[in-house]
Amino acid sequence: MPDRDQGDDPDRDRSEGWLHAKLSGHKNEQLLLLRIQEEEAFARDLATRVGLDKITVSAVGGLDESSVPSVLGGVTKNKTDLGVGDGSRTVNVSIKKSEDGQVYLIGAERFLDGFEQHFSPVPPEVREGILLLFSGSDRIADLLASPELADSVSASVREYELRKKRLVWQSLEALDPKMAEATLLWFREHAGEIAAFCFGRGLARDEKHWADFVWYRNLVGEDDVAEFDELFDVDELARLCRRHAEKTVVPGTRNGGSTIQMPFGFLQWHQASMQFHHQLGDLRDLLALEAAMPPESPTLAPPTRVGHHPYPARLADFFAK
Repeated sequence: MPDRDQGDDPDRDRSEGWLHAKLSGHKNEQLLLLRIQEEEAFARDLATRVGLDKITVSAVGGLDESSVPSVLGGVTKNKTDLGVGDGSRTVNVSIKKSEDGQVYLIGAERFLDGFEQHFSPVPPEVREGILLLFSGSDRIADLLASPELADSVSASVREYELRKKRLVWQSLEALDPKMAEATLLWFREHAGEIAAFCFGRGLARDEKHWADFVWYRNLVGEDDVAEFDELFDVDELARLCRRHAEKTVVPGTRNGGSTIQMPFGFLQWHQASMQFHHQLGDLRDLLALEAAMPPESPTLAPPTRVGHHPYPARLADFFAK
């Protein structure tokens, strides 16, 4: 999907859209919580799907959810919307009420630093490539004036690069082919970790604040949303992204490559940050790709974390720490 401005007042449109999505999302969480607490069959079905014997305690973060310790120091918001427990362990769930949308928005430097804290060091040339693509660098104007980039993209895309202070993929390739190749390879080799980062961990430091599952479920019934009820284990989602990254991680084809397609959606520039989008259709495609392949060696599969979290005395404490 290409980057595009929105309406006559994009800041207002984005602000109003974000507020509506936030309020609607929390309403959806409350409706799900109500059904879990009041409908035995609904709670029993969810318990079976997330690996619990039963659900005896449940809670949502709500509009006033507390911040949690960050891997970068200070505090951050976690990725969990719903916590359910059976008295001995808890399972954490991230809820998506739409089939597509933003799953994570983060500055490029913070993404890179957070990734290194969670997983592994990022090579310097890959770091530089990501910053040129997504950070809004002050170096862009000088780089775009270089002879190597004179004919890398159309005049309209060049104006876009100057305005957003970023390079699109075709310009990065023209500037430094080896850097572009290394950056694309890194996204492919770490697609699983990126999925875990975006869907499960965010910048939350402690494992008890990571989401175990992503649940696509909408009880609000707005915007003619089609009925869906699909649950993904974050560890399994990360494994599928890693296994099928070679086919699914590619530069976008529009606007000189303003996006990077990911196994779970796509990545684009937004307000000098990295905006990761989720798309349920792409997750379904991952399942179809997996069904057509031979089983993966058990030695390559990551260990599951489901039920690993110690059970707090009160589930509400989970959202308060």
